[in-house]
Amino acid sequence: MIRPYVLWDFDGTLADTGKDVWASLEYAARRSGGSLEKDYRAQDAHLADSMSEIMRHVTPYPGSDHLTDFDDDVRMHYRTLNQFTETRLYQGIRPLLEKLHAMGVRNIIVTNKPQGALLRILDNKGWRSLFDGWTCPDSDPDQAMDKNGMIARTLAANGITAAQCVYVGDTFSDVLAARANGVIPIAVTYGDGDTLTLLEQEPNYVASNVAELQDIITHTVIGARSTI
Repeated sequence: MIRPYVLWDFDGTLADTGKDVWASLEYAARRSGGSLEKDYRAQDAHLADSMSEIMRHVTPYPGSDHLTDFDDDVRMHYRTLNQFTETRLYQGIRPLLEKLHAMGVRNIIVTNKPQGALLRILDNKGWRSLFDGWTCPDSDPDQAMDKNGMIARTLAANGITAAQCVYVGDTFSDVLAARANGVIPIAVTYGDGDTLTLLEQEPNYVASNVAELQDIITHTVIGARSTI
């Protein structure tokens, strides 16, 4: 079956954003009078940790009462001060998106990144034209959404059935959210996610690099038209 839509996670799947996210976390750590532990910061997989867990690795620890301020400082910096100088599409992603677009496949971002921050990045980098839409946790003004809800909203808003798309992500939660909506998950292991927990969910397909990802998408999305 031809699946003319690809739903994409952003961080760790389309783009390497880790250094710029850490910069915002370091800003918040400094505002709280400390700094992040170097060993902790060295592992981008920790970017998937909760904000309370991340703050526990600020030395000296500012205390749980500071969590709201820490979270607010991270959000403010990332949404308004961060210039995303280190954020880059993974090598080969842009040509893949352009080839898919040329063949009529629609590429839609479904990401945990707030919409304001996502759009600043897309405009800052000149990437907006590569995508046909996006869904973020705050895309629905009436309620915050998790990845499960964002995929459901994307399907409904675009009139897409689960059989018409695949979801590409780099974390175990991406696989779970896709399956919860009946969407085939494609996992990538080149991103930020913890590979072990990702593979434990037994995604339908696994790509260790963008070349492998292109081959998988060619056969699962394009179907018989697999000549990109």
